[in-house]
Amino acid sequence: MLKSKALWTCLMLMTTLLQSSMIITHAKPMDGYFDQMENGTIVGWGWESHLPNTIVPVHVTVTNQETSQVVGDFQTSASVYRTDLEANGIGNGRHGFRIRMDWDSLPDGAYQIEGEVAGKSFGNTQSYIKGEPAETEPAAKEPAAPAAVQGRSLGTFRTTGYCPCRHCSGKWGKRTSTGAVPRSGHTVAVDPRVIPYGTKLMINGTVYTAEDCGGGVKGKHIDIYYDTHSQAQQHGSRSMEVFLVP
Repeated sequence: MLKSKALWTCLMLMTTLLQSSMIITHAKPMDGYFDQMENGTIVGWGWESHLPNTIVPVHVTVTNQETSQVVGDFQTSASVYRTDLEANGIGNGRHGFRIRMDWDSLPDGAYQIEGEVAGKSFGNTQSYIKGEPAETEPAAKEPAAPAAVQGRSLGTFRTTGYCPCRHCSGKWGKRTSTGAVPRSGHTVAVDPRVIPYGTKLMINGTVYTAEDCGGGVKGKHIDIYYDTHSQAQQHGSRSMEVFLVP
């Protein structure tokens, strides 16, 4: 519940990172973003900030990460109205899109999903894993990793909860430092010097995306977004193991 202290800390931190050689490049509002997929459907939004109420075309590609083969190439219009977009200042809210992908026709493997608006890349990429990874024998005298964990452990972090209320988020409300629309079970605030924006993290079996920062979120500390203040309070402060999801 420390996000309300974030204003100057986040602005100064973003300025420093943008001047460095790091990959964080969100100097101005993003033109497109992928949300969490829904039953294999690719979901996101796209717009051009200088034409805030204009429907724009988006280009989405799906690539097999192992073979680099493009297995899906879509040209669609971002024209679906979403109340969350309008509430967060993304034009008139008619900038969402949904793309059905026939994953069943593809072989098992990992797939990378990328998007563009007017030649400008989305603020994030999405990934889809089809099938189960091949089972391997554990090394001698080495315990097997839990089946539900797929990724490298980053160690134990202190985790807290926050929500869009004034107590937690101040005047920022339901806005993040990257411009992404926060979602419960999806968004976490991090120290970008420790965990870069866009990183996928597994915490207690749930995969989150680093999309926000906070003035009190420093070092090995992660603030987990909740819809309500009571849910954030219920989380409290916990020490939890965090895994990096490929």
